[in-house]
Amino acid sequence: MTKRIIVSLFVVLFLSISFQGEAFAQSRLEYPNDFGLEIGGKSIVYSFTYQRMLNHHFALEGGISALGGGDSDGTATVIFFPVGAKAYLLPKNGSPFITGGIVFINASVDSGPFDESASNSYTYAGLGFEFRAEGGFVFRGTAYALMNDGSFFIWPGLHVGYAF
Repeated sequence: MTKRIIVSLFVVLFLSISFQGEAFAQSRLEYPNDFGLEIGGKSIVYSFTYQRMLNHHFALEGGISALGGGDSDGTATVIFFPVGAKAYLLPKNGSPFITGGIVFINASVDSGPFDESASNSYTYAGLGFEFRAEGGFVFRGTAYALMNDGSFFIWPGLHVGYAF
């Protein structure tokens, strides 16, 4: 099932890039970097993200999120590192996109006699829409499929940022 979804997304991407007009999104060319905050999304609760456009249609993205903390009796912290790519389907400032990548997780506990850490990861794929204003503001809404060991669930994300 997951392979069928991924293959379908790549076919749609290929067809949309192959059959396009000449008008390109000027704000993606003028401001290829963006930084912002995603609520929900691939890191479950929130993440600070950075994205770099490689050309008119493709971008690389990375982020960080930390949950936890504690008091003087002990701490527990979970850190998320999402890394992925994004492909825009239209050459306009308002465009649907597909995204995919992997989220690395590091959890550590320092409480009483316990001093442990563990690492894991999961993959994500998403379909969303971005509006990139001429002034640099970026708004994205994405529906992610978070996948691990054959199971997945759908999780929404809302990103607000600034392009420079």
